[in-house]
Amino acid sequence: MTLNHTPRSIQNGRIPQVRDHVVEKRKRNHVILKSLLALGISIDAVLALMLVYLFFLHMPYFNLQEVEVTGNRRLSRAEIIEASEIEAGTNLLTINLAAVAERLKRHPWVRSAVVYRKFPGQLIVEIEERTPRAILAAEKLYYVDEQAEFFSRLLPGDSVEYPLFTGVTGADLDRRGPEIREMIRLGLGLFDTVERSKSGLDLSEISEVRMKLEEGLVLQTREGRILMLGKSDFEEKLQRYDRLKRFLTRRGQWNSARIINLDFEDRALVRSSDKSSHQG
Repeated sequence: MTLNHTPRSIQNGRIPQVRDHVVEKRKRNHVILKSLLALGISIDAVLALMLVYLFFLHMPYFNLQEVEVTGNRRLSRAEIIEASEIEAGTNLLTINLAAVAERLKRHPWVRSAVVYRKFPGQLIVEIEERTPRAILAAEKLYYVDEQAEFFSRLLPGDSVEYPLFTGVTGADLDRRGPEIREMIRLGLGLFDTVERSKSGLDLSEISEVRMKLEEGLVLQTREGRILMLGKSDFEEKLQRYDRLKRFLTRRGQWNSARIINLDFEDRALVRSSDKSSHQG
């Protein structure tokens, strides 16, 4: 008779299951320890970076010592710095360059601005100023730039040696601003056409451009002559003006011509100072 002394638990496979459970628990603990170690290293790295940042933040080496301004013609360096709201001694690392550029662009004379750092202690400000091409009279006087935007009121001492746009009020600017800008854009295009054409009309002769939003542009010369040009075909109309001027000059009637309506397809209507009128 053979005796079997194997415990019933071994026979049922319980010991292997216990061992597997112990092994799995050790693996989990190992993973947890590795994760905690990695987390500790990450926290240490972040703290180290923060300490480095704080160290640089309080180093005089990075304090703003000079602001270099380029691209300004009308505005002074002091005006640019004031508009930027930058304070001397500010740490360069804390300056929001995009915010500084946006503050500068709020100035009416600044079209665009770029700001960047130059270590150890310099800030570079590059701006593009607006260029006046005309003056708009709408109860108050405004400079008009090359994009037909009226951007700044004239101050005492400002230059007035620019063509003058008239014919609208301050209320018109609020109600019909886009139409007025489009009319000014037409006027600036007309100036370019006058400059490049040989029409017998010089830009310096024009004293006023009256805007009629429904009818178009009316020029007044320094001699008091009025030229009605409408809204289109300026080059063709200026050529007609040149032929008309030569024709009336030969007949000795040019000096008396006061109102010249060129807003026709193939002719011009002339009214003279002696009340007579004829077509040309």
